Amino acid sequence: METNKKSSFSGRLGYVMAAAGSAVGLGNIWRFPYLAAKYGGGTFLFTYIILAFTVGFALLVSETALGRKTGNNPIKAYKILGAKKLKIGGWLNSIIPMLIIPYYCVVGGWVCKYLFEYLRGSSQILTQDTYFSNFIANPISPAFWLVVFAVLLLLWLLKG
Repeated sequence: METNKKSSFSGRLGYVMAAAGSAVGLGNIWRFPYLAAKYGGGTFLFTYIILAFTVGFALLVSETALGRKTGNNPIKAYKILGAKKLKIGGWLNSIIPMLIIPYYCVVGGWVCKYLFEYLRGSSQILTQDTYFSNFIANPISPAFWLVVFAVLLLLWLLKG
């Protein structure tokens, strides 16, 4: 007989950390200072904060409530609630993370490379204008660091 055990968070702290990581994201940490400087500093920051607390909070709460209410994945959740016209929302909630993961893995590989070089004592080399462009122009090095990041992430996830 097959058991249908669903995974869940081991505690509230795990959930809060996952929600915060999802909300903040590596992309925000990586691109946010650049975008804030490029698009007007304080004005951009003010707009960003308003959108994060209104739209972002509303989406986070509604997605969490939908999952808790149904206890299912997003696709089944919309079906259970009878929202047939909104069924595309369940598919988007399932597909978009799969599209985002490669981006995060590439950027995570860059972070691993920079961290490795910094710990190795090569911080002066990292500040050169051509360092990053030379790094990503090499077809092997970025792929290697992407794999390093993916393996570290896998080990982290296996540990729970």
